Amino acid sequence: MVVGGSPALVSQLVGHTNTVNKVILVPNDSALISVSDDRTLRVWIRRSSGDYWPSICQTLEWCVSSLALENFHLFVGLESGSINHYKITEDLNRITLLRIYSSHQMRVSDLIYDGNRDWLLSVGKDKTFHWYTGDTGRRLGSYVAGAWCLCLAFDRISNFAFIGDYSGGIHMVRLEEGEEFKFVTTLKGHAGSIRSLIWDEEEQILLSCSADKSVFIWEIGEGKGNAIQLNCHRERVNDIAYCAPSRLLFSFGIDKKMIVWNLRTERKPFALWQESNECQECSLPFFWNVQRIWQEKNVNFKRQHHCRRCGRAVCGECSPHQSILPWYGFEYPVRVCKPCYQDIPEDELRSSTQTHNILIEPSCVDFDYSKKLMAVGASDNVIRLYDVAACL
Repeated sequence: MVVGGSPALVSQLVGHTNTVNKVILVPNDSALISVSDDRTLRVWIRRSSGDYWPSICQTLEWCVSSLALENFHLFVGLESGSINHYKITEDLNRITLLRIYSSHQMRVSDLIYDGNRDWLLSVGKDKTFHWYTGDTGRRLGSYVAGAWCLCLAFDRISNFAFIGDYSGGIHMVRLEEGEEFKFVTTLKGHAGSIRSLIWDEEEQILLSCSADKSVFIWEIGEGKGNAIQLNCHRERVNDIAYCAPSRLLFSFGIDKKMIVWNLRTERKPFALWQESNECQECSLPFFWNVQRIWQEKNVNFKRQHHCRRCGRAVCGECSPHQSILPWYGFEYPVRVCKPCYQDIPEDELRSSTQTHNILIEPSCVDFDYSKKLMAVGASDNVIRLYDVAACL
């Protein structure tokens, strides 16, 4: 692992009495907005003492599950499926309710507001994705997935929406002018629910994290179609944040670790696992290959394993070694076959990640590059602000 500077704890914001579901650092201001299952919406402003105190604490009828902010327009998703649209004053001391969208039948999982088109995009646990015009509040269209829709990303240039669901699929839908849309594909690779999505417009990549403990880089632009898997967490990855200028990805897991991934580092797509009835190294049959075992009168109980570097199906005797494989996204030791273990060049063993123990289980994060500030909501209902300049 690369030894980088550690994040420095700047402040702790205490006030919520239940899980913090979303936190947003207000651009060009020393303030942030948070929502929680304690049914409150809070606006925190940094005072002259350096401490953050709420300038607004709005209690709503339902648990507050999601949040979007742009140009002082604030959209708040609720457990009931409704979305409240507020206008917040520039001094961040007062909010006015403008509209209520009766959007979903269940919890609103994520929201995005595109101020240029005046579009509001939302996903919910009723398995639906909706988009609206902010001018009149009229629904422009809907897409129905096969599982709970949990998170959302949007390419504002080409109008592609990415919808992460509970089954591990990421649905790619192109929104047309008017009320039309075109389903493009479903990205498959994660084995657990999608927790967060980020779209990088410049690099044309989609970043995702999942309950399967992994992070994926989906190289969508220029017809590449590559999927690069990143593995370092030992437990569910709850959220990610991205620093586009430095091309650094921050991932936060319930293993209480913050991993900093350098996306400028060369990496290869993970090897697809091959299937075989016999070990592809020693050619001995696996235990289910009864016909060959009977023919050779050689009873064995060889199990099938896979080399993480080449993807071949091998037995335990032909894959006794473990090694980190940073080029393939494995930052902890994984199984490799004998030929791969002997042939791994030194360059492939060089890691470019930073690992930091933050000693909290994060529930949500937000990052502001101009302030070098990371806001982290945690399972203890406290919001912590970290100065991450030393990590960049």
